[in-house]
Amino acid sequence: MIEIYIGSKTNSLIKMVYRIKVIIIGEAGVGKTSLVKKFVSGHFTEDYRASIGTNMFIKKLELNSDKKVSIQIWDIAGQEKWIKMRHLYYRGTHGALIVGDLARRNTFEQIVQFWSPDMKKYCAEVPIILLANKSDLNSDISENDVEIVGKRINARLIFHTSAKNGENVEKSFEMIAKYALKIVE
Repeated sequence: MIEIYIGSKTNSLIKMVYRIKVIIIGEAGVGKTSLVKKFVSGHFTEDYRASIGTNMFIKKLELNSDKKVSIQIWDIAGQEKWIKMRHLYYRGTHGALIVGDLARRNTFEQIVQFWSPDMKKYCAEVPIILLANKSDLNSDISENDVEIVGKRINARLIFHTSAKNGENVEKSFEMIAKYALKIVE
C-alpha cells in the first residue's frame, strides 16, 4: 500500500510512504521478539516471555534517502499450539525473516523441515533472509551448515545476528525492507 502526502502551497513536494509487511518466524526461543525490539526501540532484555499468537510492530525507515517506508513487522509465535492460526498471519506478506538459534542446531533443521515450507504454502513468492541469531553465544552449527540451510530455503541473504549486542540487526531489517519494497513499487 502507498500513502501519498501532498504538501501545502508553499511546499508542493509529494512524499510517498510505502507500507510493507514483513513476518519474522522460527522456533520458540530463537530470539525473534528480541531482534524486533532491538530494531524498533534499541533495547534488549534478558527476560524471556513467549509470544502469544502474533505481535505487530511498526517502524518508519528512510531507504536510500528518497524512499520512505513504514514497515509492519509481524512477530509470529513459534509454539506448536499456534499452528492452526499461523497461516492467517502470513497473508499479505512482502518479505520474511526466518530465524535460527546458533546455540540450538535443531532450530535450523526445523527451518528446512517446517518453517520455510509452511510459509511458502500460504505466501506468494517473497524474499527471505535467514538470520543465524545469538552470535554472541557458542555455536552448535557450522558456518557451512548455516549456508546449506540458506540455499535450501532460497534465502537471498544470511546474517549472523545478536539482539544482545546489536550485531547486524539494523542491517537485516533494512535489507528485507529493500527487497520487500521492490514488490510493492
